[in-house]
Amino acid sequence: MRHYSIWLKKHDSRGNQILNDLQSYKREVMEIKDKIYDKDLIIPIDAERDYEIDPDFRLCFVDGGESNKELLGASVYFIRASALLWKDQMEFIRDLDMGVIDYDEHTKERVELLRGAMEFDVAIRSVELKTPPTHIFLDGSLHVNAKKRQIKGSEYGTYRKKFVRLMKLCREKGVSLVGVSEDSTSRLFAHYISDLCYIELPRFMTDSSILRILTKDKCGCYRTIQFTPYSKFASELDDDLVVSFPTVYVQPTPLSNPLRIDVPEWERNFDGIINLVLKLSKGSRYYGYPLPLYLVHLDVKIGPKLSEWNTRQLIHFISREDPDLYDAILRSSRRDMRF
Repeated sequence: MRHYSIWLKKHDSRGNQILNDLQSYKREVMEIKDKIYDKDLIIPIDAERDYEIDPDFRLCFVDGGESNKELLGASVYFIRASALLWKDQMEFIRDLDMGVIDYDEHTKERVELLRGAMEFDVAIRSVELKTPPTHIFLDGSLHVNAKKRQIKGSEYGTYRKKFVRLMKLCREKGVSLVGVSEDSTSRLFAHYISDLCYIELPRFMTDSSILRILTKDKCGCYRTIQFTPYSKFASELDDDLVVSFPTVYVQPTPLSNPLRIDVPEWERNFDGIINLVLKLSKGSRYYGYPLPLYLVHLDVKIGPKLSEWNTRQLIHFISREDPDLYDAILRSSRRDMRF
């Protein structure tokens, strides 16, 4: 029975302790709730309003997926990225890659940088089309993309160059670049509230969790006021590119979690972009996320079965061409051969 009695005993003792700790954090937020509301930081939205999409808009939605398989001497990675172009009909721009990467303390981050660079690359290809999109929606925050910490290896430099090129192209061609965070774990709004209201918010309270508490029974759909995180992104490749990212949280449907949306500071129609996100998110009242971004997420997803099949194909090829090399580097770990 897998020692259920021990688990149940631990749940009884630790469950109440965890509950008491979290309730204390909730009380701290509730105590300053009115003070925050006095600042008019949260603006109710009419959930029934039907926002129109300009027929001249050409929308592009970008996402990427990755998978790692750890073997004896290296990790095998697989990456996919797609840009979904949507006007009168849907069209995909796709790319994929696979390779081996050595083990170090930054292996996971290096694969994430490779995936991000590929996402930027398919977005760049869409901007370079004869008829480029009017809007590009990236899955994830522009601010977070800009703040990736530097690590050793060529992956970081490639990632940074692609990000700079994408932003420059969008600015030159007048394409609206938008970051949409599905489930933000940041505390940017929390820091903004703390500085504005001279308060200290409790730990474990991310922006999303704070907003859930503040808006409970207050308003079904809402947006926050626009605020800008303090740090700026500066490109060492282009002295002219120093940019911050104005940010807004939006809860597009009454049952959904809040979305975080950010744009480069040169964007002049942030309100129009928010309305566009609201329109695109109405397809699911519970999920509350732009459905085209969800479609492209499904397109790039690399499930366990696909990852396992790709790994086997690569191993079969290497073992056939150089058995000793396979046995030394690409052999399965003991963990994968357990009975």
